[in-house]
Amino acid sequence: MILHVACLPFPTHQGTQAAIASMLEASSRIGPPSHLLAYAHGAYQLEAPYEIHRIPNFPKVRSVRSGPSWGKVALDARCVLETRRLARRLRPSAIIAHHIEAALSALAARVAPVYYIAHTSLERELPVYMSPVPARPVGSIARRLERYVCERSAGVAAVAPALATLLGQGARYLPVPWSSSAVSARMTRNDARLALGIAPEAQVCLYAGNLDPYQGWENLLEAISVLRRSRRNARLLIATASDPDPALRHAARLGVAGSVRITSLGSERARMLAHAASDLAWVPRRTEGGLPVKMLDAFARDLPVVAMRRATAGLALREVCRIVPDDEPKALAAAAESLFEDERAARILCDRARRYLSVHHSTEWFTTALRHLLGGSVAKAWAKQHAPPRRAAPALRVD
Repeated sequence: MILHVACLPFPTHQGTQAAIASMLEASSRIGPPSHLLAYAHGAYQLEAPYEIHRIPNFPKVRSVRSGPSWGKVALDARCVLETRRLARRLRPSAIIAHHIEAALSALAARVAPVYYIAHTSLERELPVYMSPVPARPVGSIARRLERYVCERSAGVAAVAPALATLLGQGARYLPVPWSSSAVSARMTRNDARLALGIAPEAQVCLYAGNLDPYQGWENLLEAISVLRRSRRNARLLIATASDPDPALRHAARLGVAGSVRITSLGSERARMLAHAASDLAWVPRRTEGGLPVKMLDAFARDLPVVAMRRATAGLALREVCRIVPDDEPKALAAAAESLFEDERAARILCDRARRYLSVHHSTEWFTTALRHLLGGSVAKAWAKQHAPPRRAAPALRVD
């Protein structure tokens, strides 16, 4: 049995939680039994093929947003005790810790070998959250914590090749399994636009994600301002569970408030509406490290993607999406305009993206990589339960 630990609300529609859910579902179908320990709360009910255990909700934390807080620190400390309690009952052969908070708690519990899966770079993201505290000392502390976790874990993996390189310490790349077949059938664009109050003739660029500082979403408002000069029907659809006021204020300052539409991202139906109503997805990124799961989701939902180079996270995406220089709104606008002009090119990108998902983010490749990470007796026990996948994992190519 493998115990997964994630010090965060679960489930939610955020990228990290969606990635963890996909990993657990894949490993539960083909590997040894899995259990998950997470916070007491989540955004919705989930029927999962694995058992979910909860950290007692004291102090009470109800927020599902990303980022640090004192309440989360207290819950993470309680996670040490809960991990020990669960380990006495479940006797896991290994603990898989998602994110550094879970890794610190699992290492402190000292009940089983800990395998650390990094979903982001604490060194790169924490200073963004801690502003106006000077970035250098915050980044230095985060770097030491990451080094401590990597040195003491039985194995280290990252959800993106670029993140594995940042971590060093022998970190492996562990692909997030993501299937287009798991996505609800796409509704018609006209129906989706009617539901969201978007004109049928609009040319819609989608941003689906939170509005935290590390995302770099401000670039998109500047990009829509540029795009509107040549395409008066261009619109930016922001689908988010975050407070939209910062985006609306920034749009007003740029004079594009009338070209920005905000919608919810709080359910699968809301996510389906946002993607169906859009013509392409913009994927920005201000900090290096994490994998924008929103990009995989757009691939799965048949949307062509324009991504900043930083957002590609070292994945082999040169032929799969339009990649533009970092932090250049004019480049985002130009790439969007080219796809609006060439529908055939947009369709080719969608077809390539689906093929990319079916190979590079397949359950088979994920479980093969996970077995290599766990190694030793855990992998041997897994191999006895299930024959190895017939299809060999493709060689990793990093753009």
